[in-house]
Amino acid sequence: MRNLELILIRHGQSEANIGQSSDPDCPLTPLGVEQSRAAGARLRNLGMDRSFTGVVSPYRRAQQTAAEIASATGLSFEVDDRIREWGPPAIIAEKVFREETDDDLRHRILHFLTHRAGKLVVVSHGSPIGLITQLAVGVRPPKIDPSLWLDVENCCLRWLIVPADLAYS
Repeated sequence: MRNLELILIRHGQSEANIGQSSDPDCPLTPLGVEQSRAAGARLRNLGMDRSFTGVVSPYRRAQQTAAEIASATGLSFEVDDRIREWGPPAIIAEKVFREETDDDLRHRILHFLTHRAGKLVVVSHGSPIGLITQLAVGVRPPKIDPSLWLDVENCCLRWLIVPADLAYS
């Protein structure tokens, strides 16, 4: 078993982030598009090797961010529902996502971490990124708290190595 290497990126600023939309699948703002382009340029300048695979949430704002990153880096992305947003019920690309409990989110993210391998660029949302970060260092919070994603800014980059022997129980 080998380590899982993750570059975690939160989507760019969305219309919901600035109070212009309550649509769970809202798009990026013009600033969000620029942030996404800048994230792509940062990744390109990091000299990321070609062994990375891209995974993205099914939500539009994450898809738009991944498209800008792909344009800058040549990386291709596949959709992975396990790294989707956490919150109110939503219909995204004709899929219905129900509201989840803390345990549901934790289980979904643990499943992602234990069933992926290699090197991944992950374009997701604040709560999944916050939880992935905690789990990657061995912290398993008993309750999901909003402070989990307070420091997960739009288009932030987090580069993590998740040890293959990390116990999630």
